[in-house]
Order: sequence, then C-alpha cells, then structure tokens
Amino acid sequence: MPREELKRQLDRLHAELAAAPELDAETREMLEAVAKEIERTLEGRHDEPHTVRERVEGATVRFEAEHPRFARVLSEVTDALAKIGV
Repeated sequence: MPREELKRQLDRLHAELAAAPELDAETREMLEAVAKEIERTLEGRHDEPHTVRERVEGATVRFEAEHPRFARVLSEVTDALAKIGV
C-alpha cells in the first residue's frame, strides 16, 4: 500500500507540473529532477534513499511561499517516502 500511495503522489506531482506553464525553467527542472529521483526510488534504483527524502523535504520548504500547491504535493510525497522506509 505505501508504494501505491507514493506512486499516486508522483502522478499528482506530474499532473501539477503539466498544469503549471507559468513555472520558470529553473523551478520546473528542479521539480522534474525530484520526480525522477522518486521514480528511481519506486523502481528500487536509488543510491541513498534518505537523500531522496531530504531533497524532497528541501524542495517543500523552498516552495512553501512561492508555490504552495507544489509544497503540499511534495509534503505528501515525503510522507509516502517515510512510509516505505526511505
């Protein structure tokens, strides 16, 4: 169940990215990089799992003021990562 939750949150992140053409290139690249790390984690191809969660947490803090909807999604991703032990 926790992996399915993480997959749902990843799908939600992709949907939010697709629905946000106003994002600047740097922000979009950062979010896409985080999404790729999450995908690798789901596939079991992560090098240091706790680093993935730390990056997602860092992105959450960064986006809280400027992009709150992404902060919410990333916060839920962080919770899902914790549930699978990452």
